[in-house]
Amino acid sequence: MLKYLLILFCVFFSFTACERESYLSPDYGDTELLPDTGDYLDEDYKTQDLAREMSGDYNSNIGLIYYDAETRSIPQLYLTQGTKTIHLKNQESGAIELNFDQFNTAFMPLELSVKIKVLLEQKGDTIFMRGTDGMVRTYNPNGEIGTPLPESDDGELTGYYLRQEKKFNFQIDLMLPIPIKATITGAK
Repeated sequence: MLKYLLILFCVFFSFTACERESYLSPDYGDTELLPDTGDYLDEDYKTQDLAREMSGDYNSNIGLIYYDAETRSIPQLYLTQGTKTIHLKNQESGAIELNFDQFNTAFMPLELSVKIKVLLEQKGDTIFMRGTDGMVRTYNPNGEIGTPLPESDDGELTGYYLRQEKKFNFQIDLMLPIPIKATITGAK
């Protein structure tokens, strides 16, 4: 009995003597090293007129496409498609904020909500759109299903807007763990 107690004591002291190595940088929690958000959030992109022209509600068609997991560039399966109103709101900086809430179809029980800041660049009659750091959230209206629902703060948008026709076409990589992209067309 004493032998087992001694072994237990040795194991206990071995574990307490081992210190967990910290793999984080010593600067990890130092907020003074972060850039001043005022330096880049209030930037003037000189596209205020374009943003005002584009702002409004658009009747849109959203299609969800499953891509290959390795490169996220080869379409594998066209999942579902439905209609939704897309809201474009102009920002003082000259960017626009694109958002839609609670998109779902009969095939897709989860509701998808997206909000993304989009930068504009005019070339002739076309306005090119690109955005990063989009907020993507999913919600199950029937309650939780036991695992965390997929979400992302890294959504990426690329596309274009035709000024004369008041139509847009763009794609959002939702950057969810499942490689799904939303292809969206819309008109004012």
